[in-house]
Amino acid sequence: MKHTPTVGEHLYIYTPCNMYYVRMVRNPYTVAEVKGNTIKIREARCIFYGARYYDTLADDIVDDPNGTILTFRWSEKKQRWQESPAGSYPRVAVFGEWDYQPYLD
Repeated sequence: MKHTPTVGEHLYIYTPCNMYYVRMVRNPYTVAEVKGNTIKIREARCIFYGARYYDTLADDIVDDPNGTILTFRWSEKKQRWQESPAGSYPRVAVFGEWDYQPYLD
């Protein structure tokens, strides 16, 4: 069932593939614009209070008005919001919360 996002809604993106460590990486974004079957999402900023290493999780996540903008579109075939233009492994949006998980391999 298609979820219609709203401006300001929190989400995270990930890459669905057969490699566990790639599939587990999550990056937080915020919906910036909604136009029919296309949305623009803006990268949120992760806050780290202490030293940051390759496996450090974010202490806080905040909206970043200067974050990188990505375009996602609704895929009727896959029934999901995915990166546009889609490559062989397009990133997919999961709405409702911010989540951050670094690449750990």
